[in-house]
Amino acid sequence: MPTDHVRRAYSFVCLDCGHGWEATYDIDVTVDEYARIKAAYRLDGEHVPSPLQSPQCPACERRKVRIMRPGRVAGAHAYER
Repeated sequence: MPTDHVRRAYSFVCLDCGHGWEATYDIDVTVDEYARIKAAYRLDGEHVPSPLQSPQCPACERRKVRIMRPGRVAGAHAYER
């Protein structure tokens, strides 16, 4: 089964505490013989769960997190100054 390697960046903001962060994931995508798609996520070389399924805020550890396109958090920080 061939594996595709992709990189995806996401911005996150916690709707409870307001903490924002960005992360870029390395994703290995495979399709098995039954056409089921499987994705394995890595962050900084370490296997992690998909950030799209149940993200958790690193500041308050709550799960009320909004996922946005990359660059949204960096762009918001520019307006704070």
